[in-house]
Amino acid sequence: MPYTLYIDKDEEFVCEVAVKNASLKNAFARMIVETSDLTLMFEGKLKDGKCTVPIRRLKGLVDESSKGKMHLEIIVEDTYFKPWEENFVVEEHTSIKVKIAEQKKPSKPILEVKVAGSKPKMSEIARNMLLVCEKVGINKSNAKKKAADLKQLFKEYFRANPELIKESKRYINETMDALR
Repeated sequence: MPYTLYIDKDEEFVCEVAVKNASLKNAFARMIVETSDLTLMFEGKLKDGKCTVPIRRLKGLVDESSKGKMHLEIIVEDTYFKPWEENFVVEEHTSIKVKIAEQKKPSKPILEVKVAGSKPKMSEIARNMLLVCEKVGINKSNAKKKAADLKQLFKEYFRANPELIKESKRYINETMDALR
């Protein structure tokens, strides 16, 4: 089974090292990771018979599902050793997959029925605008005469409520219909 390296997580390769007839005092280790088009080297440390090689996340260096060979190199008293070698594969450590089981659709179509001569239901925003008009004395009987005041009122209303500007035409039309 290949060794797993991660594209999105730092890790440490750790192993025990036993050296016969030599001292680990000035020894050093490194991990060589080779793909078909790239070779990476990670330096490690040897201490008290333990070898530790930090391997940083590989994002941006290799692609997920990359494969290759990796090997440990140890140099002790000017002598080169290759005590471990293994195939590797690169994977994501953390991932989220979403599978939409089924999109819920309404069981019955929704129909909007308009009866000739009836007015459509007024939005809450238009109702509020109508209340503001009434507070400043604009009503059905004087709306035409106070057109300039009404225009200024709409400007101020939408300046104070900028999130409503996208639908401003609709709200103005609803309010004007109620004032006719």
